[in-house]
Amino acid sequence: MEPNLTVARHAATRDLLGAFALGAVDTEEAASVRAHLATCAECQAEMAELWLAVDSLPGLVEPMAPPPALRDRIAAAIAAEAASAAPVPSTPSATPAPEPVPTIAPAPPVPEPIRKPASFWSRATPWAAAAAILLLLSAGLLVWNLRLREQIQQATAPVTETIALAPTDAAPGAHGEVTYLPQDDLFILDVRDLPPLEPDQVYEVWLIGAEGPEPAGVFDQPTDQHAVVADRSQYETLAITAEPGPLGTEAPTGEVVATAPL
Repeated sequence: MEPNLTVARHAATRDLLGAFALGAVDTEEAASVRAHLATCAECQAEMAELWLAVDSLPGLVEPMAPPPALRDRIAAAIAAEAASAAPVPSTPSATPAPEPVPTIAPAPPVPEPIRKPASFWSRATPWAAAAAILLLLSAGLLVWNLRLREQIQQATAPVTETIALAPTDAAPGAHGEVTYLPQDDLFILDVRDLPPLEPDQVYEVWLIGAEGPEPAGVFDQPTDQHAVVADRSQYETLAITAEPGPLGTEAPTGEVVATAPL
């Protein structure tokens, strides 16, 4: 492939990495990104950082609450309504004495019908009822927001599996893990405390299956992250060796420093 076309494809694929991490690309774009990641160490490292950022997104969603100013306006309106509804005391005036009337025996009292206490909604002023409705809506909004946050966390959290890296005698202090995302056929290596490299060496990742080891990219730091796009069902083991740099080799030549069963 011509150099200019290679550079253009690299730039186009790099622009899609963020959308790929969020699952916002179509089938053709996803296949193009996976094919490019299999051969580009730079994009593999950037992909690993993007997946870590996606994992942290659910924690950024904050519960919503009604603005405090709205509650203050409701309370002021209720107070004004109560003040306007207060009865105005009347001024007593002189009235003429009533004329005497013949005494009539009082009629027997008629029992008043039993009335049920008035409900809150019939006794409350319009502003008080509005305030109560707002309170109920605020409580419902809070519950809805918490449920929505939980749904977002479930929807954005990738279904992952984590496999511990096992050190070898060549690197007894090495440790780390491999995270596998099955929906994207993606491995994310998080390696720590590998032995120091010689100036002309790199670490190379190998996927080992029935056909033997296959190269899966290189990195050059004892503590680093590395992304590999591969179908897990085709392999049994992941291994890391130290190889001549800067591009590694087609077959392993150095000692294995860490492994993980797939």
